[in-house]
Amino acid sequence: MIKQMKLSLEERAVEILLDDAGLLHDVDKEHFRGKEDVIVICCPDGRQFLRGILNPFVEMYDEAHKLCLLPLTEFGGTLILDNDSPLVVPGSTIADDFIRKIKYAVDEMGYKASCPINHQPCGGARRHKVHPLCVVDSLAYAKERIKKKEGVGITVANFFQITDIEQDRRRLSRVPYNDYVRWRGHHGDAKLYGEIQRIIRSMERHRLVNNELQNLPNIIGGVI
Repeated sequence: MIKQMKLSLEERAVEILLDDAGLLHDVDKEHFRGKEDVIVICCPDGRQFLRGILNPFVEMYDEAHKLCLLPLTEFGGTLILDNDSPLVVPGSTIADDFIRKIKYAVDEMGYKASCPINHQPCGGARRHKVHPLCVVDSLAYAKERIKKKEGVGITVANFFQITDIEQDRRRLSRVPYNDYVRWRGHHGDAKLYGEIQRIIRSMERHRLVNNELQNLPNIIGGVI
């Protein structure tokens, strides 16, 4: 059986940071009502894809009068749309090939909307030491490449999917592009990465206190 991945403290901290900034807008079954057929751009990792991405989209589309949904998948999701990404091997055409698939879906099949999705935990990001915040950054880059660099005539709405096996929790949230880019630019790397470390230290202290409380009955029993 494929090993499930637990959220790291760093990944949990990024979720808290984004939540505190109001940048994770959880989706519901009404999200796609009145919307266009959509290309879902994501990673095919079965630990996240089936229950974390495909099922929620199918449920939303059932509520939206059965619009068409086209999954376009590649390992790494939006991380591979950046030719400078550590997930893209030098000389590889994977990013350009993926863009060609998107253009085909638009030009030949008639799709007018897309939803780039990245997820955490992400095995590829961990393997290549990509910081969880950079995984979210790749969503903004994906929209910029699709819309501005490639000039694809399609709407782009970014989503972030989180699977927390320890709390049996799955979450799919929209990340508003303009709000995210303004927030990222306003605070800068130093402040945001410093805040992530502060959140991690707080979680570590909380975990230490909980462990001590759990061990308290054993300590008391030993004394008695």
